[in-house]
Amino acid sequence: MFKKWWVLLIQGIIMLILGIYILNNPVEMLAGISLWIGILILFTGILGIFGWIFAGKEHRDTGALIWSLLSVVFGLIILGNLLAAMKAVTVIFGIWILVTGFSLLSSGWKVKKENSMGWFLVIVGILSLIAGIMMITNMGSGAAGVATILGFQVILSGIALIILSFAKKMIVSKVEKKIDDLKSRI
Repeated sequence: MFKKWWVLLIQGIIMLILGIYILNNPVEMLAGISLWIGILILFTGILGIFGWIFAGKEHRDTGALIWSLLSVVFGLIILGNLLAAMKAVTVIFGIWILVTGFSLLSSGWKVKKENSMGWFLVIVGILSLIAGIMMITNMGSGAAGVATILGFQVILSGIALIILSFAKKMIVSKVEKKIDDLKSRI
């Protein structure tokens, strides 16, 4: 694996390109996430139904069958109404940002007397609250927020893979040099 350092380099470059694409196409990215969620839920339900059908009669669980049927229905609803699924994803993400904002605001408020970084937490908490409200009430803002966070994460992962690839290349060079030195001594 160490000799294949260039594979990590290619993966890193692809992730950089993907991250830039995500940042520039937030609505398409959100539609893609919603589509995949729908497909995953649908196939999970289908697999559960097949598992129930092929299980022996003594191993069939009615609750598992009901859950699988509901998963199929829910997956079809998501795939049939992608716009609603996109809104649900942005609302869930917005709620997460809101909860994070409340947590930062609360923590910062408690710490601000003892440490000036508390004010930083208060400010970031307030900004998170505003962003969360915007994401929940405006799908465009939500899509942009999800895309921004996901895009930066993918870009940072791409940069990390590129750095790792060069680190592996340097390690391979050092190991090969050591091996050559040892061979020359023998």
